Amino acid sequence: MDSITQIALGTSVAGIVGIKPFGRKALIAGAVLGTLPDLDVLLSYQTAIQDFTFHRGFSHSLLVLSALSVAIYYLALLVKPTLRTDNKALFLVIFLPLITHPLLDAFTTYGTQLLWPINIPPVSWSSIFIIDPLYTLPLLIGGVGLWVKPRAIRWQRVNAIMLGISCLYLVQSQAQRMQIKMQLQQDPIAQSGEIFISPTPFNTLLWRVISYQDNKYYVGFTHAFNQQPLSWQPFDNGRNLLNGFNSTELQRLEWFSGGFLQFTEQEGRLIATDLRVGLTPYYPFAFSLAKDEQQWQPILSEKMAQPEIDWAKLLELYQM
Repeated sequence: MDSITQIALGTSVAGIVGIKPFGRKALIAGAVLGTLPDLDVLLSYQTAIQDFTFHRGFSHSLLVLSALSVAIYYLALLVKPTLRTDNKALFLVIFLPLITHPLLDAFTTYGTQLLWPINIPPVSWSSIFIIDPLYTLPLLIGGVGLWVKPRAIRWQRVNAIMLGISCLYLVQSQAQRMQIKMQLQQDPIAQSGEIFISPTPFNTLLWRVISYQDNKYYVGFTHAFNQQPLSWQPFDNGRNLLNGFNSTELQRLEWFSGGFLQFTEQEGRLIATDLRVGLTPYYPFAFSLAKDEQQWQPILSEKMAQPEIDWAKLLELYQM
């Protein structure tokens, strides 16, 4: 999720457990710790695909963040021994903002390596867009109110209620996704390929569905209460361009994306695009993998420039 949302969530959960013993200091700690895992974006790896797939790795691991919580807790006690009088609240003010960050990220389509360094595919529950005002707004209301009046019982209750509303929003997004999966059980195109379901930008009302097959993929749009068959748009996935090509970078990208990739050739370069995030033909994560020297030769991957979106053409293409 975006940084504002993670700060708001960290502030809210820290306020629940820490506002009484620590006042506004708990809110500050929650805001800082709530955004701390995303500082891994400052790290630069050797290639663009490594930057892409190592994000939300070690810094988003529940195992690493649990250990970090314990370390910060004992460091805080070492620096200020008087905190022992509220040691349980202290630990929760540290632990909850850190641990809720990757859990929230797992609800998006990007993929979060919750159990790093265990080598399992990233978790993507894929039921909320990376920016969703309806999720964030209640958290901001509770957090701002609590900051203005940290000792007011009413605002402590409002903060708890607003956090509950945001949690219910996540629950309903998963319920909608499950309903759409049930719809697709009767769809022949959906059943003939691997399915990926994700909300469209900034909402959980309209959903995008990909049916990924051997040489093509289909894109359709639906909603949880749709009773009509989906209207599918077919696209070439370009896997025939691989012609036996493989590399460690391609394997890493296949693993991270679950195989939902499109391949194209541009100026003698092999380009791989992650289809999970974006709308055809506008995807933010596309990478050059190889160059053409009679056959594909692997290169250090580079991220392709993002295309400018023609919204009129996009609406016409999908008849939205």
